Order: sequence, then C-alpha cells, then structure tokens
Amino acid sequence: MRILIVDDEDNITMGIKSILSAQENMKCEIQSAENGREALIIAKTFLPNLVITDIKMHYMHGLDLIKKLQEENICDKFIIISGYNKFEYAQTALRHHVLDYLLKPIDKQQLLHIVQQVWEELPENYALSHFQLPEIPYFSLNLQDETYPSSVLKVIEYIQEKYMCDISLQSLSDELMLHPNYLSTLINQHTHLSLYAIIDYIRLKKACELLLAEPKMTISEISYLVGYNNDRRLYHAFQKNLNLTPGDFRKKYQT
Repeated sequence: MRILIVDDEDNITMGIKSILSAQENMKCEIQSAENGREALIIAKTFLPNLVITDIKMHYMHGLDLIKKLQEENICDKFIIISGYNKFEYAQTALRHHVLDYLLKPIDKQQLLHIVQQVWEELPENYALSHFQLPEIPYFSLNLQDETYPSSVLKVIEYIQEKYMCDISLQSLSDELMLHPNYLSTLINQHTHLSLYAIIDYIRLKKACELLLAEPKMTISEISYLVGYNNDRRLYHAFQKNLNLTPGDFRKKYQT
C-alpha cells in the first residue's frame, strides 16, 4: 500500500512512519512531504492509496490539497491529522469524504485501525491470494516471458501495480523516459499486443478474480476497483475479450 504523509513537523512524520513500518501484516511504501504544494507534485507520480495530511501548512491548506487530489482522480482515501479541534474543519473534512479527523498527539491504535481498513479494501487484497481462475484461453497469456526486454517487463510490472489508475501511453513514456512511439512499437513487437490490450488483460483478470472471490461485491464496485471507473467500460471489455457480460461470467464459473 502506498501512503503519503504530509506534515511540516518532522517528529509527526517520523512517528507515523515508525508506527506503519512496524506492521508486519501490512506492506507499506511510504513517502512524505512538508507541505501541500510538494505533496501534490509527489502524488502525481507516487499515486498514493492513502494520504495522511495536516490541515494548516505553508503554501497549500490540507483541505485544498485533498480537493485537488480528488479532482485529478489521484487519490480518494484521506486521514486528517491536526492540532486544531475546530468543528468547521471537521465539518469540511466530512464533506470531502475524509475517513477520519485525528487530533495530535495521534492515537496509535485509532490510526492503525483506519489504515488497516484501507489496506483491506485495496483491490489486490479483495481476491484470495491462492484463488485460481477457471481455465479460459484468454487468460493463458504469459506476461512474464523472460525473452522480453527489460523495458517491456517494466511496462508490464507498472501496469500490474497500478492497473486501478488512469494509465496511458504518455504516462508510461514519462515513467520510463522513452518516446511514446518507440514504446508502443517495442511493446507490440515483443508481445504482439497493443498497450491497451495488455491493460485490458490485467484489469479483466483482476475483475474475474473479484467476481468469483467476492460474490457480495457489485459489478459497479468491481469496475471502479480495477480501473474502468464505470460499468459500461467494464461490460465493453468483457464482451470484446470474453464474449460474456460480467454477470454471465460470475454465474457460469461461480461454484
């Protein structure tokens, strides 16, 4: 889980890092920023699953940071930490769908409880780790082919890690510092697939796992979790690649 901590007090940042890093049941990658402006820059490439932010900081207010991250669809999970027990702050936080408003000094158990909830809701933790998909020809593709050049393997690894985010040829070329046209040709030459076919493959595989491993999850929830953001895009990908709707797939293969 990727967590971004935003606070201009080093002792607070280091304390939260220490608490979270000590949790063996949650693997966390943590970055920090001293203010909202710096946090926004980091978040655009780090793509945090959770942002833990102070409210009153230089350059950008914590609530403004949350609003910008939501508007740009970078993150939708937030915890506010503050030394100010002000009702209007908490009220505004609720309007932004903030998970909790924690007063300093931070209650360790309360913080861990919320972070654990976020961790459990991550798409990769919904499906059972030992879950096996039914044998379907579409899912026989080997994306870990050792003959692929390192740049292609990096593309696949990036998509597998961030498939729930908005991925484009441009964002990948920026990440790998390769020209988009060269990158597109390289992917197609070695995998015989387009970039977007690979993205669909990884997202559909995860969607199928969730459909079968989490029967109570709705198709709308699953479409959001795997990066399609709406039912229509998920339905289109299912029909195009599996010739089934998500609902038909669940009925056909659920035991």
